[in-house]
Amino acid sequence: MSIADDIKQRLLQLEQEVEEEKLFLVGYLIPMVDLIPADDLTDEQWFAEFALFVEDAVDSDGLSDRDIELLAELIEELQP
Repeated sequence: MSIADDIKQRLLQLEQEVEEEKLFLVGYLIPMVDLIPADDLTDEQWFAEFALFVEDAVDSDGLSDRDIELLAELIEELQP
């Protein structure tokens, strides 16, 4: 299983059990996983690309400071 598949499965699992405050953010991350190609990247490289992509999306989507804080927690939790 690729890291992308693993992260997506973990997010889908989190979606079922996460507290309501983080539910939107888990749903926000799930489709982003498919946007980062895993070809020729180590797990760490893929995750770094994913984290940068999320950071760029957050900047353009104008999420609240609290949402950004919660997203940082989720990213930390997902890190391989």
